[in-house]
Amino acid sequence: MAWIFTIGGFAFFYWMARRARDRAAEYATTGMARSPIYWSAATLTMTLLGISLYMAHLQNQGPIPWLYWPLVVVLLIVILLLRRALKWRYPV
Repeated sequence: MAWIFTIGGFAFFYWMARRARDRAAEYATTGMARSPIYWSAATLTMTLLGISLYMAHLQNQGPIPWLYWPLVVVLLIVILLLRRALKWRYPV
């Protein structure tokens, strides 16, 4: 029974990788993949993910310091603004 879920999981990951490759090829043809706005948004998104996971880890050990919450809010607002700028600059 577990092998069915394993095969299904690998099939899902293959499907997602194939879609990501197609999307990356589409971005490359429009020039969006080389845009500094694109790389800034991607970097800030990974930073937000890292901070969120670190906050989840800190919560297991005690209270989360208050400084992290405004940082998360600011990062979220900046990422949304960068996404809007990308949609404005590279309409699909």
